[in-house]
Amino acid sequence: MTQIRGFYPVILIPDSIRQFCADNPIPILEESASSTKKMPFPPRPPVSNNSRYSLVIQLWIASVVVVMLVNWLFGMSVMAFWSSLTCSSVSVVATFSYLRFVDFQVRDCYKQRLAEYQQQLSEYESYQLRRLQSKGKEMEQYNSMIQERYKWLLRLLKKIVHPPAGQGKGGVQQGVSEKHFFVYLCRYFSGFYDFCMGGEFPIPGTSLRYSADFIMVHQPTGLAIDIEIDEPYDGRTGKPHHCVDKGKDNQRNQFFLERNWVVIRFSELQVVKYPDACCKAIARVISQITGDYRGLVQIQNVADLLPNKQWTVKEAIYMAKTKFRNSYLNN
Repeated sequence: MTQIRGFYPVILIPDSIRQFCADNPIPILEESASSTKKMPFPPRPPVSNNSRYSLVIQLWIASVVVVMLVNWLFGMSVMAFWSSLTCSSVSVVATFSYLRFVDFQVRDCYKQRLAEYQQQLSEYESYQLRRLQSKGKEMEQYNSMIQERYKWLLRLLKKIVHPPAGQGKGGVQQGVSEKHFFVYLCRYFSGFYDFCMGGEFPIPGTSLRYSADFIMVHQPTGLAIDIEIDEPYDGRTGKPHHCVDKGKDNQRNQFFLERNWVVIRFSELQVVKYPDACCKAIARVISQITGDYRGLVQIQNVADLLPNKQWTVKEAIYMAKTKFRNSYLNN
């Protein structure tokens, strides 16, 4: 149930479900301490500190002002004046280059640690699945505890989850990638879950409605999930969509969280190029909340989904100008 800030997939869990998981942890099969694997923790993403670059520019401007002031007050030879300005500029360029080099090193190190974490997480999940499949009487006892936990979660969610007012897209236009992804949802989740393409939720105090791309409900527990596919811009108008520096998506996310829906947002590129990995991400969220590993069994060998950076308005405009969506939609 972790996500990398500023990257897709965006995974949001209502406080009510987080509290339930804290109060009712998923039971663990007893095993000797020497052979037990611990669940890995994701690495912390690097913190961007653009203030360092601003400070370098400010120091360069200050040095130029000092040189010009000294030249005006005391007089300097032409060679000394230009030599001072050149040294100041070279120092700025060298400092900028060093800071950029350090930033690239930090990012590369983070990418490496993230890849290691994903590998460790896959190994941990495979280990857990093997244990669950190999146990006899202990497995029966474990299933009994899980079933009891299902009942507790179902009892809670029945009271607090707000169902959609209607299902299906209605008059809302479908994105070009939604039908493509729906095929994969059917492949991996049929039989375990109730799901459909679209769901309408009235917005209180208005005549408007939110329309979900996909809604999915875990049958044994009633866990409800809103799955969204975010494209960077409108294919017809080029208008930016789902920009991280705008609050529109945050308001929508909060609407669903207040109604006790889990929200999972993928980028369109992830869904089109890596649909199996997106389904694995969904199955992982469900297993971590409910303890139901069935969705992971048939998809455990699929590579984990790589993070995809969220975009700003400026970046979305550039993507529209360069027709970025065509680079993956045409395939």
